Amino acid sequence: QMNHATINTVAIDLTAGAGDRFRATGSIVVDPGFLAVYRDSTDDNGTGDDDAKLLPPVDVGEKLTIKALRPEQHFTEPPPRFSEASLVKSLEEHGIGRPSTYASIIKTLQDREYVQIDKRRFFLTDVGRVVARFLTKHFTRYVDYGFTARLEDELDAVSRGEEAWQPLMHEFWGPFRDLIEEKNRTVTRDEVTTEPLDEVCPKPDCGRPLVIRLGKRGRFVGCTGFFDKENKCDYTRDLGNGGPAAEPEKVEGRQCPKCGGDLLVRDGRYGKFIGCASYPDCKHIEPLERPVDTGVACPQCGKGTLMARKSRKGKQFFSCSTYPKCDYAVWNAPLAEPCPTCAWPILTLKTTKSRGTERVCPQRECSYSESVTEEAEAG
Repeated sequence: QMNHATINTVAIDLTAGAGDRFRATGSIVVDPGFLAVYRDSTDDNGTGDDDAKLLPPVDVGEKLTIKALRPEQHFTEPPPRFSEASLVKSLEEHGIGRPSTYASIIKTLQDREYVQIDKRRFFLTDVGRVVARFLTKHFTRYVDYGFTARLEDELDAVSRGEEAWQPLMHEFWGPFRDLIEEKNRTVTRDEVTTEPLDEVCPKPDCGRPLVIRLGKRGRFVGCTGFFDKENKCDYTRDLGNGGPAAEPEKVEGRQCPKCGGDLLVRDGRYGKFIGCASYPDCKHIEPLERPVDTGVACPQCGKGTLMARKSRKGKQFFSCSTYPKCDYAVWNAPLAEPCPTCAWPILTLKTTKSRGTERVCPQRECSYSESVTEEAEAG
């Protein structure tokens, strides 16, 4: 409900000495509009992107006083990653979308896992990288800035009643449908999800080319012989985050307790784990961080003890050492004390910002809680 900010992009030329010329490019705010009370999120260093480009008001012919002369050399740097604000600004500049659609565009990018947001910046996922490469290679016309903006204008003309929608849809849908049918016949899934590498398979008697493939857990390096039914090769190795491919890290000073082979740190569905290098011949696996025994007896089965473990997302929890025979687990640290209210064999130590640290009963139907601080003061 506020006015747009009016900002002019300008260049200021300054002369000094015997014809030396310097130029400063940036923006001048003509009418601040909503910027008078609100600005977009700032960078990590606390200053907004636009603030660094604002130029002070000057007049033609005005004499300026030099305050400092800093000889600096600037090297070409990659463009900064998009934030939500800078992405919306870029969409506006290219005439893509409308204010009512910007939120849905960003939501779609996240819901389909094309990007991840870290420190308010967009980072491309493996799926997003494959989709972007596929679209720019096979649907170049339809992901062009000009095509998208032009189609937006034509749809606006339809909404205003200036153009009929049937010819517009016919002009768009016919060639688009034909292109989809062509790509369905000519493009295979393997072609889309693989990238060639200048390496060959290191397995003996193989030597076939290696490629980067996209799997359920992201990108990895695999042998092209994987799909050879007569002479299949199952060689794979991890691929760093956008960096060079790396072999799994070897666990020094330990051997597989089942077969005596090397142990490797691998990436799995639930994070990193230790597995035998002889897999699939030997299927020994163990967690990267060994569970810590709390010494508190399991209240459900009475046979095992509660072990401190880490979940898939790195959060600590406590579960029975006899799992999967006993599936008892709690999020808070267990205490070998029975509940005074319901006589459940254990209590847990729970800490919250609002209530501090308390002894609580892990049973949902029991509401027992007691402040540790108050108890200590009473003692």
